[in-house]
Amino acid sequence: MILYSTWRTVGRTLIIGVLLWKVITLIFATFATQILPLQLAYTIWRDPQYKNFGFYLPYLVSIWGNFDGFFYLAIARDGYLSGQQPFFPLYPVIVRFIALRWSLPFVLAAQIVSLASLSAALIVVVKLLAHDKKLSLFPLIIAVVLTYPTSYSYGATYNDALFFFLTTLTLYLGRTKNFVWAGIAGAAATLTRLNGLALFPFLLVEYALPTDNKWQIKPILTSLRNNFRLHLLYKHRVWAAFFIPLTMLGYLMWIHGQFGSWQTLFTTMSVWGQEKVTFPIQVVWRYLKIFFLHPPATLTYWVAMIELSSVALYTWAIIWSIGKIRASYWIFLTISILIPSFTGTFQGMPRYGLHLYPLFFTLAMALSEQTKFRKTLYFFVTVSMLFFCIILFTRGYFIA
Repeated sequence: MILYSTWRTVGRTLIIGVLLWKVITLIFATFATQILPLQLAYTIWRDPQYKNFGFYLPYLVSIWGNFDGFFYLAIARDGYLSGQQPFFPLYPVIVRFIALRWSLPFVLAAQIVSLASLSAALIVVVKLLAHDKKLSLFPLIIAVVLTYPTSYSYGATYNDALFFFLTTLTLYLGRTKNFVWAGIAGAAATLTRLNGLALFPFLLVEYALPTDNKWQIKPILTSLRNNFRLHLLYKHRVWAAFFIPLTMLGYLMWIHGQFGSWQTLFTTMSVWGQEKVTFPIQVVWRYLKIFFLHPPATLTYWVAMIELSSVALYTWAIIWSIGKIRASYWIFLTISILIPSFTGTFQGMPRYGLHLYPLFFTLAMALSEQTKFRKTLYFFVTVSMLFFCIILFTRGYFIA
């Protein structure tokens, strides 16, 4: 149990942290107007016919609906059209409910959902830290989350904050052995993003993991073999974990019924070059060619640099955390990174870390061992990158 006085301190820190983060993102977005011209083709103003999206709202409110955020708003207002199936339904459904229930512009309703989800996710992060007896890392991990270079997405009309909340909630419910609710939360996460499927193996491993959590292959395999029996799965209600793949199957069946083929989900991803399975080494080679063919002064060069750097960060986290974090966390982290890495591009990689509590946990653990100077240097770099990303995103230049 966390003491009442401790919860007061935690709550105060969370409120101050989120408010400070939001103010900083707005300041950065204001500076962006003096640095780059607005590229209309990729902002919320691309289609003026969507009057109730919120075009009449102040710039610092409406600007967060750029790029994919526009499609979530369009689905929330009009439902699915051809080519929009990769934008999973739970986030736009919630946005639509909020917008219609309180007669709000869709772009504002979407940001309310995102900010509420971020706040809820950070509360669950604290509960996970307390459960794992790592509450001392709380201030550091909150700082790591909010200064992550693409954390601006938590406040945009994107599903990242909602997915972060649902995945972290699933981890917490799994850790506390509440498998029915963990399965429900995991299913909701899968209706938010494809990566929700990584929660299925997490729950199975968490259920069977030896109590001591030692990173020894033989005891883990023995525990898995002994615990995966039908009567035990029923007794401990681990059957609820299967809600996750069944939910994905249900979404595919809905697509098949509405659009004629379940494969539409994957074929429409050709717009982003993600319709084929590609070995990550091939993708790395493509990025190396970008560095050779494009001079450092070009936007393409620096966006590719950020994308490849994010992959390097995830690879480091996966390797460094072996034996240091709970094995079930490590499984979730690794599978979550592997799923998008086989899509043929690292285009969205800078944002995939936003959803991964084990990544932030690993970064906080690593930073806790560093000197004050190195911690300061880390946050200087991440805040500088956040500034760079916000400039591009809010002015209609693709970053992630």
